[in-house]
Amino acid sequence: MCSRSHILSCGMALILAGAVWAQAPTQPPPGQTQTPPPSGFPTGNPTPGATSQDPVDPYMVDKEFLKNVAESSATEVHLGKLAQDKGSSDAVKEFGKQMAETNKQTGEQMKKAAAALNVPLSDDPPKKAKKAEDKLSKLSGAEFDRAYAKMAADEQKQAVKQFEREAKSGKSPGLKDFASKNLPVEQERQKQADEFASSGTGTGTASRQK
Repeated sequence: MCSRSHILSCGMALILAGAVWAQAPTQPPPGQTQTPPPSGFPTGNPTPGATSQDPVDPYMVDKEFLKNVAESSATEVHLGKLAQDKGSSDAVKEFGKQMAETNKQTGEQMKKAAAALNVPLSDDPPKKAKKAEDKLSKLSGAEFDRAYAKMAADEQKQAVKQFEREAKSGKSPGLKDFASKNLPVEQERQKQADEFASSGTGTGTASRQK
């Protein structure tokens, strides 16, 4: 799972990125064709060759990264808390606790980055979190444990895809760097979630994480 050092490195990456964005000029020098530094997503149409009738948002990937990762993290936190209440084994309860804690850190980082770039994020639990909760609330015992483990693994897999996409195609230098540096952490978290789900109850994985 995401260690304390990883969490600190995540936060430091965002702080450093924010400092760079705050100091960066809002307009590119004359003749420069690169997109402006993201001290805020620009308005208008900075994409070369585009017209006012054909606007292209150069930071679309970055905006989707922020929103989708924030949503995945909020869902994991929501389901992790449910696992702590309804899990039938200590392994499931512990796994749910760890998923809730680490994803809460990720969600807070996404909110800070989104605020700096003027991207609105909702504080309400995502619709898919409520839908998953409705499904899990009808289950109990080992059946609940298996369903939760699978949902957690699937959600983490989606988060990894978002980090991979941002690291490869992001246009905001700060966010792209953040995604690149923290992608290994997310991939390791996915590996652990997959192991937990495939083991049925995840006893072995949970024991290693204590």
